[in-house]
Amino acid sequence: MIGWRRMTRWSLILLVAVPGPLGAQDESRLFPDRSLLPLMYAGPRDPQSKAEAVAVTRSPTALDEGVELAVAIGAGIPVYRLAGRGLDDALVVGVEAAVFARLGLQVIRRVMIGTDWVVALPLVWHRGDHWFRIRYFHTSSHLGDEYQREVDTTAVSVNFARDALDGMAYLQVLPFAAVYTNVRWAYLVHPKESGRWAIRVGTQLGQPEGPGPVRPYGSVDVELDNDLDWEPRVTLQAGVWLPPIAGRRAIRAGVGFLTGPTPLAQFQGIRTTQFSVGFSFSL
Repeated sequence: MIGWRRMTRWSLILLVAVPGPLGAQDESRLFPDRSLLPLMYAGPRDPQSKAEAVAVTRSPTALDEGVELAVAIGAGIPVYRLAGRGLDDALVVGVEAAVFARLGLQVIRRVMIGTDWVVALPLVWHRGDHWFRIRYFHTSSHLGDEYQREVDTTAVSVNFARDALDGMAYLQVLPFAAVYTNVRWAYLVHPKESGRWAIRVGTQLGQPEGPGPVRPYGSVDVELDNDLDWEPRVTLQAGVWLPPIAGRRAIRAGVGFLTGPTPLAQFQGIRTTQFSVGFSFSL
C-alpha cells in the first residue's frame, strides 16, 4: 500500500506539472486537450481537487456527529491521443490520481480520520457528444494515526485495496443532460473475502461552456457494491461553475448530500448521512 501511495503522489505531481492546451480541436497527440478526459461531478471518489465542510448526521466513526473537513488533491489528464482529432472522434489514453483526506473537527485538536488513494489509467473513446471508457482502477486506504491514538485506541487499520477493471458509457441525451452507467470488476481485493462487483448509474446536468458569469450544474450518482450487499450509496450535488479563468471554467461552488454506506474505506459498510458545502477544482 505504501508503494501505491508513492505512485499516486508522483502521478499527482505529473498531473499538476504538465500544461494542457485549451482548444477542443487541438492537433497535439502527446498531452492533448484536457477536455478529452471527461470530468465526473458527484462520485465521492472521482479524481478531482476539492475542499468541503461536511456536516455528518450519522457518523461511521467513533467521533460524535458534527462538522468535518473533506479535502482532496487530484486530477486527470489525457496523455496520448491514439486516434481522431477532437471530441467528435478521439481515442485517448490518460492517467488519473487523487488522495482523499477526512479530518474531524469535533475535537479541539484536528484529527486525521483517514486517507483514501486512487490511481486510474483510462482509455476514452469519444463519439460526438457521447463517450465510452474502460480503465484500470486502483484504490487503497489508510486509517489516520491521530484517530487511532486519540479517538479510538481499539481501532485497527484495515488492509483495504482494490485492483479493478471498469467500463462506463456516457450518453448526452439532451443538450443540458447526460446519463451514464458503470460496471467495475475487481480482480484483486483485500480483505480477500471482499466482493468484486460494483455498479454505478447517474446523471449530470449542465455544461461549463456557455455565456454568463456563472453556469449551473447538478448531478445524481448511485453506486451499488456487492461487498455491501448491494445497498445503494446516493450522492447529489448542485451548484455553479464560477467565471472563467484564462478562458476556461475550472472552479465549482456547490452543495452536496450523501446517504448510504460511507465512502471512507476504513469504515466500509457503515451507513452515514452527510451534507456538504465547498469548492471543487479541475486542472
